[in-house]
Amino acid sequence: MGLEDFNSRFFQADTSSGSVVATFFSGRLDEEHNVEEMGQSLFQLIDQYGFRRVALDLSQTSFVTSAVLGKLITLHRRLHRADGRLVLCGLQQPVETVMRRSNLLNYFQVVDSRDAALNWLDSTE
Repeated sequence: MGLEDFNSRFFQADTSSGSVVATFFSGRLDEEHNVEEMGQSLFQLIDQYGFRRVALDLSQTSFVTSAVLGKLITLHRRLHRADGRLVLCGLQQPVETVMRRSNLLNYFQVVDSRDAALNWLDSTE
């Protein structure tokens, strides 16, 4: 299923070899009242569009809150239960610091770039 009708105000979604890459728009992911909407957009990629290999490109994201991390954990768990894969890429230093302090750098698969993320997803088929 294509993403022609998919729209999120948090990220742009593109497909590549059966995977989807969600590239978050620049700025902070800290609007607490919109975290639920962001999560629903992410979950829609797997529930409605059927993607099981997901890369999140956070290279333009300067900060995340614990509520955002909670949505990423939920996404990871849902994909895992569906035999899917999640990889994060392009973490800026502040985001990496928050994830390190939350002991999540070992929980998530984290790579440097979008290309590395797609290569990792391709290698886990």
